[in-house]
Amino acid sequence: MIEIKDMKKQFHDNVVLDGIDLTIHKGDVIGIIGPSGTGKSTLLRCINRLEVPDEGSITIDGHTYTSKAMKSREVIELRKQTGMVFQRFHLFEKKTALENVMEGLIVVQKKSREEARQIAFEELERVGMLPWINHYPKHLSGGQQQRVAIARALAMKPKLLLLDEPTSALDPELVGEVLDTIRNIAKSGYTMLLVSHEMEFVRKVSNRVIFLDNGHILEDGTPREVFEHPKNERTREFITKMNRLVEADYVI
Repeated sequence: MIEIKDMKKQFHDNVVLDGIDLTIHKGDVIGIIGPSGTGKSTLLRCINRLEVPDEGSITIDGHTYTSKAMKSREVIELRKQTGMVFQRFHLFEKKTALENVMEGLIVVQKKSREEARQIAFEELERVGMLPWINHYPKHLSGGQQQRVAIARALAMKPKLLLLDEPTSALDPELVGEVLDTIRNIAKSGYTMLLVSHEMEFVRKVSNRVIFLDNGHILEDGTPREVFEHPKNERTREFITKMNRLVEADYVI
């Protein structure tokens, strides 16, 4: 079980996270939705310590990491357990797909090249990228690069996989292949937090959905509860607006 308690983050006068409490059970796939600029990505970055929270803690399997100054080894240990997939792929341009996935295994986990190679093969196969293992990022499509980035995160065997708008930088025709990859990972039992504006996908892949607005969790329930029977008026407004946008795109 993973627990986030009283997580707060403020940039100057802008309060982005205002006391987030969240319990995540093993195998949960939690979709995080809400307006742009409301703290969704910041929440993931604070969990992964890419942003330092002002207050709060995260507990993973009984070990608590606080917002107070952490030693570098503690940050590394936390990041080992919280794999991150970014909007942009952040691959090493001068390394092949295989080498990109191997890198963290060798540098962070201190595995031998042979063991790292075997794990990288397995994860690239999981995301359907074996035919391109010797290709460099510049020779891969955006969807393929994102699948390599997902394989890289999975290779570290994290307790929690964080996906921050994983399709937002992709051309529309490439979105499907990445969503299919995430759907298959979810089915395999990974614990995931997914920030996405792909409402229908969030609805289908998640077992829980959180609506985040102005630094607060206003709704936390099953996809059916949140999308069809939201309790909060702000959630209803957001869902209605998103549905209208989808309908407008369909008409066009």
